[in-house]
Amino acid sequence: MQDYTELRELGFRGGLETHQQLATSGKLFCRCPAKIRNDEHDQEILRHMRPTLSEFGEYDGTALMEFKTKKQVHYLLYNDSVCTYEMDDTPPFQANPEAIKSALQLAMMFNMSLVDELHITRKQYLDGSIPTGFQRTAIVGVNGVIPFLGRELHFLQMTMEEDACREVSDIGHHVFYRTDRLSIPLVEPVTAPELYTPAEMAIAAKLIGETMRSTHLVRRGIGSVRQDVNVSIRGGTRIEIKGVAKIGYIEALSRIEGYRQKALLDLRHQLKASEFTPDSFRPEYTLLDKISTAGEGFNPHELESGNHRAAVMVLPGFKRFTDWPTQPDLSFLDELRGRVRVIACIEHNPVLNYATEALKVKMNLTPEDAALVFAGPEEDLETAAKEICIRIEEAFQGIPPETRQAVSGGNTDFERILPGADRMYPDTDLPPQPISTDTFHKLQKLLPKKPWERREIYRKLGLSDHLMDRLLNLELCDLFDDLLNITEMKPKPLASLLADRMRGSRRAGIDWIKTLNEDGIRDAVVWCSNNGITAKGSRYILDWLSENPGCAPEKAFKAVKPA
Repeated sequence: MQDYTELRELGFRGGLETHQQLATSGKLFCRCPAKIRNDEHDQEILRHMRPTLSEFGEYDGTALMEFKTKKQVHYLLYNDSVCTYEMDDTPPFQANPEAIKSALQLAMMFNMSLVDELHITRKQYLDGSIPTGFQRTAIVGVNGVIPFLGRELHFLQMTMEEDACREVSDIGHHVFYRTDRLSIPLVEPVTAPELYTPAEMAIAAKLIGETMRSTHLVRRGIGSVRQDVNVSIRGGTRIEIKGVAKIGYIEALSRIEGYRQKALLDLRHQLKASEFTPDSFRPEYTLLDKISTAGEGFNPHELESGNHRAAVMVLPGFKRFTDWPTQPDLSFLDELRGRVRVIACIEHNPVLNYATEALKVKMNLTPEDAALVFAGPEEDLETAAKEICIRIEEAFQGIPPETRQAVSGGNTDFERILPGADRMYPDTDLPPQPISTDTFHKLQKLLPKKPWERREIYRKLGLSDHLMDRLLNLELCDLFDDLLNITEMKPKPLASLLADRMRGSRRAGIDWIKTLNEDGIRDAVVWCSNNGITAKGSRYILDWLSENPGCAPEKAFKAVKPA
């Protein structure tokens, strides 16, 4: 077990925002089918995004940052699952009733206070992932609480919203999005910042996922659920690590982010004690003609093609700070690289690097000077130089609020400025949508047992944590409970049959769920139990039936003769 004493002493705090797609047949604000596509698209649309003023007459910082990138956004469309609503050419329908009911049930699972009227708001997204430039979202519940590690974990709210496009590629000033995922309904439960170690972050993510999956109302598979991991330490600020796809990544990401913030706070202390001030830096750079000696890693043949140029920016006496360690194998130079890559859209690899010794000698620089070389279209070089200065100025303040993306090994890289409240404003296309008291009563009756309730029951039946985890993760608890009541099989062998044996057969290419579905599995296990066949022997019956769909268990028994 990792020792998190130091992070606790640093005041580590974490919270989670879980984006979980709902298993509805249709999208949220239109009547298109909700399905993921990987086939060839039918059409392509090009768009440019620009920011708009908030209700208070202010621009959101994230929107302004995205506007500086001058992105050209390409949308890959499907004629049968994307309509004019997604392209912002027609108004929305009222929210999908199926999605509303699912979202309310999920809010009930977290013991939230539910809204009795749905109010749709708009949340600006200028990265192009939503063609309208905003995401429609609505709060469905607030003030939730669930048991967690002997205490309570609170939830601030749950929203229902439309999903964004899937990014295909982002090169230079051109970003391509596939629109199949666009407007698929999802929910987003948001925890309070009550997670005090990276391990607790991962445990909470697992419990939240189990709770939502236990309703059978959510989608499964890669991309259907994504975690936004929020981390801060004392003296720092909230950093959001965006779109973490696997729970297994959360612990390392949270731990490294905690120490990255400590490193940046230490850097701030050293900067304030140095001869530098935030005003010491100017976005001045020199274009290089002989780019073959510009910087390590720069390919002169690549740079000489098109309108690409190399430039050098000198930061006198600053190299000890650009070398300042921030993450494993990364330094403050990588913080600068992230800003240049995203905002100046410079795609050359390396995005930003130190000048060669030959160039430093030619420019009469000392070993203490940081000479930064970057290359790309000439119109982007000025933006790159400005962003270097902006990020250095922020270092004097400590930790800039950012949204970051996960990279290999638990490290993160800059994605965008953290959005503020100015990005939210009321939607003028949709009136408030009332929810009847009768709806709440009907939905309450449909709720399954909650994971912590099931674990308590299963523990008394003698099931191991391993078997409980498998039953919950594979959404087999209802089937297990049913078979436990209608067969003579003992709890542990039955759980092992459904959790371990079924999984083993699937790995061997035999998928019971796909070929037999839960009703077929139930019928086969009941037949086996009635005929004295053990849970271990039932596996062979189920394997044979899966490979011979439509056959009766009697025929399977004659074929495999299990014990």
